[in-house]
Amino acid sequence: MKKTLIALLLLAPAPVIAHDAAPATQAAPAPERTREIAMTGGDNFRDVGGYRTADGHMVTWGKLYRSASVGRYTADDQALIRKLSVGSIIDLRSTRERQGDKAPWMQTADVGYWTRDYDLSGGNLGALFAKGAKFDAETMRGVMIQGYRGFPKEQAASYRILFDRLLTSDKAVIVNCTAGKDRTGLGVALVLSALGVPYETIMEDYLLSNTLLDADALRADAGMNAAMSALPADVAKPLLGVERAYLDAAFEQINKDYGSVDAYLAQELGVDAAARKRLRKRMLS
Repeated sequence: MKKTLIALLLLAPAPVIAHDAAPATQAAPAPERTREIAMTGGDNFRDVGGYRTADGHMVTWGKLYRSASVGRYTADDQALIRKLSVGSIIDLRSTRERQGDKAPWMQTADVGYWTRDYDLSGGNLGALFAKGAKFDAETMRGVMIQGYRGFPKEQAASYRILFDRLLTSDKAVIVNCTAGKDRTGLGVALVLSALGVPYETIMEDYLLSNTLLDADALRADAGMNAAMSALPADVAKPLLGVERAYLDAAFEQINKDYGSVDAYLAQELGVDAAARKRLRKRMLS
């Protein structure tokens, strides 16, 4: 699938011309910033910088990247992330998903790799298929929504480490899962929320996966259950894409269980008001 590059241009100020002397040399234009960064084997890899907060600050470029499976990175992809000064990779994939990696390079590379052993619960479609369930598109959509409602608690241990690395490391952080859209999508949404980015902007970033994710590559990923990858296109669509209702469900569950996103961050992830202030100082300009 041909990828669409979504570029955000940072405009340089107009050059000043001296009228009583020779024209001043025009300043070089500011570098072009590209949200999506093309990779050979990796997918849905993009910079989370450039978003505006409600009070007018901007998320700094090059601090946080989101990605589909790091297990598919080629040697060229690995060289690229070293150029990006990546010091941490937070891998949200389950134990079973990681078993499909043919060459788990990140386990021995000096990239601050972190993951944990666990099995997906509410979002474990493989277990449902094993029971012989018959799916249509609406059933699949319902399963996805239910999975998102479970993510805030299921992924809390991983999100806690994600915030810890962002708060303590001067190097860039990559957060990934198999598709880089669901568990990763919520994790990034929580970071942006903690930074004060409006929810509608958070949603726009979340929905970019529908444009930037290579669905064919995802279906072929070794971490995907074989029965899932063989689903009819209309049934697979809710699984392979993202919808507003999914992220809304996660935030609705957070508000129901904790009263607010800030309360969830403090109680489950240890990110209280003081930590949010430090995070904003580190990640905003």
